[in-house]
Amino acid sequence: MKRTLKIFGCAIVIVLSGLTGLYVVLLGMQAYSQRQASHLLDRVEALRLGDSEASFDSAVNGFPLKKTSSGTLCTVTSGAYRFAALWRVIWELPEKPGSSIWTFCNKVGLRYWRLDVMSSAENGRIGDISTYLYVVGRYEALGAEWRIAPTVPSRYDQYLRAPYDQRTYMTWYHITSRPSGEGFAIHATPQTNQDDLLARRINRKCLFAFRGGDGLCELLPDAVPVLEERHTAWGGCSDVPRSWCDLKYDNCRESFR
Repeated sequence: MKRTLKIFGCAIVIVLSGLTGLYVVLLGMQAYSQRQASHLLDRVEALRLGDSEASFDSAVNGFPLKKTSSGTLCTVTSGAYRFAALWRVIWELPEKPGSSIWTFCNKVGLRYWRLDVMSSAENGRIGDISTYLYVVGRYEALGAEWRIAPTVPSRYDQYLRAPYDQRTYMTWYHITSRPSGEGFAIHATPQTNQDDLLARRINRKCLFAFRGGDGLCELLPDAVPVLEERHTAWGGCSDVPRSWCDLKYDNCRESFR
């Protein structure tokens, strides 16, 4: 009996040690991937339309690239989710256990996020640059998207009422994946001023946070003063608790007059 208990105790210690070791490795990968994404964003944010195509290639050097009909796509995923085989096993579990593991991982610092950076070139010069980030936040999924192109996309023409909209159009969008949430897109042009360009800066801390990003204002903190100056809101509503850093008025109930 004592021998059986001893073997059982050793097995538990081995399993717990293995899980602890795996967690430490995954946590380290999360921190490393956040650093990678931060460096990538720093480089891409420094690019401008008309820069050489080689400057974009240099900015994304060392990252996975994919050539598409629209240009060159660079994708970085949070470190803990680069073990595709491990997550395939988890997603093959029944819905409740799989969902519980996903939720637990996000709460212990292993938050899922994906960063896409894309650029197209013409005659060896950058014609447009765009980034898209999806990250699991504190209460919901959060998205940040920005694009620099010669003009604001034509699909927004009917909404370009003010001069600042014509140089930099900002809009809210709904994220319908699981988990669902909300995002904010910034469409910049060569006429975009420095304050509007700063608004696109993504808070890198949201990529490695045990608590998770608390709303769009924490993910895009430099967009808040721009929106306040424009006397406008994010543009959408959410039923999650209001963020500590949000605008001074309720997006859904109040607006500037």
